[in-house]
Amino acid sequence: MMNRRYVSGLISPSKKVFKDIFHGSSSHKYTKTFSWWKILLSSSIMLSAFALANNLLTGLILAAISTLFIPATESGWENLLRVKLVPKVKLFITGLLIIFSIPVSIASHHFQLQKEQERALLAQAEKQKKELEAKNEAIQKDSLHHYLKLLDAPAKDIDKSLRLIDRANTFAKFSDEIDQLTNKRNKLRSTQIDVLIKHGKYSDALGKLDDLIAQDKNVDHYYRRAVCYQKLRQPQEAVNDLTIAIALGSTAAQRLYNTINPLRKRIIGYVTRCCDGTTSNARGRGACSWHGGVCNWNDPIYQEYRQYE
Repeated sequence: MMNRRYVSGLISPSKKVFKDIFHGSSSHKYTKTFSWWKILLSSSIMLSAFALANNLLTGLILAAISTLFIPATESGWENLLRVKLVPKVKLFITGLLIIFSIPVSIASHHFQLQKEQERALLAQAEKQKKELEAKNEAIQKDSLHHYLKLLDAPAKDIDKSLRLIDRANTFAKFSDEIDQLTNKRNKLRSTQIDVLIKHGKYSDALGKLDDLIAQDKNVDHYYRRAVCYQKLRQPQEAVNDLTIAIALGSTAAQRLYNTINPLRKRIIGYVTRCCDGTTSNARGRGACSWHGGVCNWNDPIYQEYRQYE
């Protein structure tokens, strides 16, 4: 086998690409010194690149530029690019990366501006929505207060007051406001029914009582409807309402019930009445022999009942 050895000076120093790779002696150890201030400066530049860049891609580009000047990563670039990172090469690569980062930065800046404008428009729209809701709520409260103030006055025209309640109800938003208007409406209707009954308009009062009872199962409503049924000669319907009113505790309903539907008696049979007050089923000579004899052979048996049930 042919022995090979290194011959120094075979390649002139100006033609070498990697000037410090080949050595005159295998025992000679290659060493390279680093400038620590350069390392610190480059590391600071790389960290600042991430902090100051307006987007991730620009930060990566600036960080990549800084690694060109850090000795620890410089050799990695040389192996990747297969070229010695002399100052001119570093400057060229840096220029390319900076040129590439400019449109990226502009596009990112434009994107961020667009996002900020969208957020500003959304915030403005939300603000206008809240202002409109607040304005509508203020109008609603003012309108409702106006109608309630009108309704506080004594009701001279009940129909007009009921129409006012219907208008006020369009501005009622909360349950307590709706309940307040409902109570006012029911009181006005009740007053209106009393006026109709007083003037003998029982049919008109009956229809309004039907509507009122559908909303409010008040004992007084049932009693007054029973009165209307009585006046219209509908006793069975009157008894039905009076039964409900009695169950709800009305003593007036009980009195009217006894008037319309009093207790009656009817004969359901006959018995033999002994003179001592006892009864016997016997019809012959021995009947009531131990009870003082027979006082009435056909003493009637009565049953109490009411005509309307």
